[in-house]
Amino acid sequence: MDSIDNTIIDKLSKDSRTHCTEIASELGVATSTVHKRVNQMYSDGVIEQFTVILDPKKVGMPLTTFIGINVDENYKAEIVGKLKSLKNVLEVYEILQPYDIFVKVRTSDMSELKDSVLRVLDNTDGVISTSSIITTIRHKEKTCILGDQ
Repeated sequence: MDSIDNTIIDKLSKDSRTHCTEIASELGVATSTVHKRVNQMYSDGVIEQFTVILDPKKVGMPLTTFIGINVDENYKAEIVGKLKSLKNVLEVYEILQPYDIFVKVRTSDMSELKDSVLRVLDNTDGVISTSSIITTIRHKEKTCILGDQ
């Protein structure tokens, strides 16, 4: 990756609808160069997917919760698989401390959080404990950051 790739990613991260022609013009390169680089970064897995960030409140999912989960090591793969299959779980991470797994969840309300995630975890073999952090206001959310930004 070079500065052209970084600029392309920066522009698309800010507005994924930015047309390749606009990016090419700013960079002083051909539109086909931008197309090829985007396709190459996608093929190489640098770009995993093209997506949008929604306003959770406007789509009826205003409750964002982070859940720390301690698990029996023998069940970790199964638990991660189950978490990845839950529609309300947006992100799943293995971490070092103070939990084994950390997840980001979005739900419409506390009832949905309990029914669709917390009760599922309570009834999952290998889950030792959970701890939830419920957010009140989202000030910033991004999907990527490059090293030089």
